[in-house]
Amino acid sequence: MTDLSDLKNELNPEQYEAVMTINGAILIIAGAGSGKTRVITFRIAHMLDAGVPQSAILALTFTNKAAREMSERIKDLTGKKLPLLTISTFHAFGVRILRQEISALGYRENFSIYDETDRNALIKETGRELAYSPDALDVYQVGILISDIKTGRKHWTIENEMYKELYEGYQEGLKLYNAVDFDDLITLPIKLFREHPEILAKYKERYKYIMVDEFQDTSHQQYEFMRLLADNNVAVVGDDDQSIYSWRGADYQNIINFEKDFKDVKEIRLEQNYRSTGTILAAANGVIKHNTNRKDKELWSGKGEGKPIEIYMPENETAEAAFIRDNPEYLRLRKAKVR
Repeated sequence: MTDLSDLKNELNPEQYEAVMTINGAILIIAGAGSGKTRVITFRIAHMLDAGVPQSAILALTFTNKAAREMSERIKDLTGKKLPLLTISTFHAFGVRILRQEISALGYRENFSIYDETDRNALIKETGRELAYSPDALDVYQVGILISDIKTGRKHWTIENEMYKELYEGYQEGLKLYNAVDFDDLITLPIKLFREHPEILAKYKERYKYIMVDEFQDTSHQQYEFMRLLADNNVAVVGDDDQSIYSWRGADYQNIINFEKDFKDVKEIRLEQNYRSTGTILAAANGVIKHNTNRKDKELWSGKGEGKPIEIYMPENETAEAAFIRDNPEYLRLRKAKVR
């Protein structure tokens, strides 16, 4: 358990400001290696220490591993079990809502969640019913199209409208089998909130404080999920320079949308890097400054300049793989020899 009364000595000034600011809309721009997870966990611990009920806090992240680690760190900080604190992935939180509310959409509460194998089987079954030739139906590509249409990444066009009937048949099949697919875990809660304001009001009444980790990797649908649920006590943490998941729907524009959709957004930038030397950060800053549509930031380090960057140019991919395999072991032996 950590003494939370001495946070000024635990955190740098920007981290401290992010941790202590509980109310309002907050955009925390967290550069690489700037202690983002530390800020999130200390912030939640401080909120609990300040009297915010654990049941009123919702923290959303992207992987089950990240959610588990965040939960464990907060429990270690507070020394409490915190059974009512909700730290979850977007999709797991969607499941939680659907288990309670999906009957409002005409499903039974014991619905199944289809994985990719189940989805492909339903696409094949629907294709057979519509007299598609097995050779003409690329199940994998159709599955991608269904996902893109459902999540709004694509729309019906002249090029793909021949699959519209198949898409509609697939959707009907899901409901017939009382099943949802992975995308539905986000799209159906949004549908619930939009069509049943009384359900939305119930969840807004409970979750008064919302945090979103890795905000630059949220999709448009995930952002809409959060936007509907949040009032103005919402903190998002991310870095547009670290957005790497556009191929699966991540939209860095959500950072811009956040500033438009929430009033009086307070921006806090975490720029002190605890992981790298000044030389490495200078090189990184020199590369990322060419990114467009980004928040300006200048990462810096207290570790000194460090050694010059070495460049290795392998002859082929085999040499590159051997270098990656052998170099960590070489560095370890060299460090042991110096000692």
